[in-house]
Amino acid sequence: MSDSARADALLANLPRTGRGRLKVFLGAAPGVGKTFAMLQAAHAQQRQGVQVLAGVVETHGRAETEALLGGLHQQPLLRSQYRGVTLEEMDLDGLLRAAPALALVDELAHTNAPGSRHAKRWQDVQELLAAGIDVYTTVNVQHLESLNDKVRDITGVQVRETLPDWVLQEAFELVLIDLPPRELLERLREGKVYVPEQARAAIDAYFSQTNLTALRELAMQTAAAQVDADLAHGYRQRGQEAPALRGRLLVGIDGDDQAERLVRHASRVAQRRHLPWSLVHVDNGRLRDETARHRLQAAQQLAERLGGEVVLLRAGEVARTLIQHAVERRASLVLVGQSRNRLRRRLFGAGVAARLLRESRGLEINVLDRDVQPPAPRSAVRRVWVWRHYLLALLATVMAAGLAWAVSSVLALPNISLVFLAAVLLVAVRSSLGPALACAALSFLAYDFLFIPPNFSFTIQREEDVLTLVFFLLMAALTGNLAARQRRQLQALRETQAQTSQLLDLSRRLTVATDRQAIFKAAGQHLDGWQDTQVCLLERNAEGQLQVASGEACTFSDTERAAADWAWQHGQAAGHGSDTLPNGRWWWWPLAVDDQPLALLGVRPRNVGGEHTSGVGHRPL
Repeated sequence: MSDSARADALLANLPRTGRGRLKVFLGAAPGVGKTFAMLQAAHAQQRQGVQVLAGVVETHGRAETEALLGGLHQQPLLRSQYRGVTLEEMDLDGLLRAAPALALVDELAHTNAPGSRHAKRWQDVQELLAAGIDVYTTVNVQHLESLNDKVRDITGVQVRETLPDWVLQEAFELVLIDLPPRELLERLREGKVYVPEQARAAIDAYFSQTNLTALRELAMQTAAAQVDADLAHGYRQRGQEAPALRGRLLVGIDGDDQAERLVRHASRVAQRRHLPWSLVHVDNGRLRDETARHRLQAAQQLAERLGGEVVLLRAGEVARTLIQHAVERRASLVLVGQSRNRLRRRLFGAGVAARLLRESRGLEINVLDRDVQPPAPRSAVRRVWVWRHYLLALLATVMAAGLAWAVSSVLALPNISLVFLAAVLLVAVRSSLGPALACAALSFLAYDFLFIPPNFSFTIQREEDVLTLVFFLLMAALTGNLAARQRRQLQALRETQAQTSQLLDLSRRLTVATDRQAIFKAAGQHLDGWQDTQVCLLERNAEGQLQVASGEACTFSDTERAAADWAWQHGQAAGHGSDTLPNGRWWWWPLAVDDQPLALLGVRPRNVGGEHTSGVGHRPL
């Protein structure tokens, strides 16, 4: 091992400047004793002179837990009203002002009350860590995002509160709190986990011997993976060869109902093999309905939460593009889902998985079988658009038949079928493969009906005419398939070229910019081309207030102003669509130079209601 690699390992073991350390108490299920163990560890720290403050601790009425909590200082909870119900949440700002050396934050995967700064409690913990405060916290294994589908398969319950795996992976210490399932069930029967009247319902619905054993195994696997990673890190600190990262894992997804399941499986495989991983989507120009686009976006967001890289490629051939990208990124493993068994795949080539297995060299290809689910109804908008294409196929066939009949009555052409092939080619170029195949079938029938003796009949007298028709149908189908593929490739190339041209134009404008205002002007001219969104750039004025530097002058709500301030201070996205203050209309993204904030990019859809006026102005937030 090189000296630089050893130095990197030693430096990584030191706490980041000004950042606290996270200790996680992991359990297989509620009631195993995570909170109790956390409080015991906190008392041990307090006896050593460490300032401990309990931010939020859920005792669930357990006398032993309440007794331990009573010996610690507690931060009062914040109370808010939501739909007539009083909700209590951790006072994040109060903890930041108190600045204890150690804060206790129970139930890491908890969802905060509506209107809170962050949607999830683990985001509150990240802010505490960034402020230099050490945090002890608890979580159950069923809340890990990558295990969400596994837990559903085991228990039959869909866990809604989830936690990105990278939060646990970045923890300084992970402690597994283990309790045999039989002892946990005994505690449930005695009412030590839930109040007595709820114990029986909990046992019947969730806490069975089999479920608890399976969850216990998942918790042990998670802890073992963390120990394995720590062991490899320890070897690197000593200057010895550690289990090396070999290549990369690529998971190819489409906008189908298996996308998120594939992403979770890829995250688990990458964690066990210690591989970096990327989600890759190849846009081949095929039309997708709104449901498919939402599924694709959800899978990409899930991959980012689980620590993966998101890559978008545009090409006509999906399998070949995945192989080329795997070679460029030196990937060793490609994971894809099983393709649907469709007739056109059997006739004109296998699915992506089969092509990867056939064409890849030196790559490990894993194919995840499909999870049996009822097919989702297709969007009506998509059906209307597809039927327009099939109408084009019908019209092209009718026009080709008319043209061929008119020409044949004047000239005796030996290959009148070429007119129909031209119609198939036209439909394939203008639409997609399905309408092209429909045109080929219609042309086959029209050619037989009009030009194969006896005319005006589907009867075929001569044997050689049967072979002619079969070859015609085969050539028409192959021509349509090839033309449709070339159309998708051309469309993907045009979109890529347009994006490249826009980025090159922005790069040229920024290159010649000599000061801050010139940069804002160049960025504003580029952002003006976003027709479906309203965009603005914010900067700090002399008084420290955010003001519009470029774009349309706008008014902002208190929540939007708070989101903008938070994004500027923390260098992270906030606002609409994010997990931090998402109730506003604007999404904020900080723009920085040399880790120093330069401006704040604000984006919102134009169809979202709200006041705004035209023109550029400097209006303080």
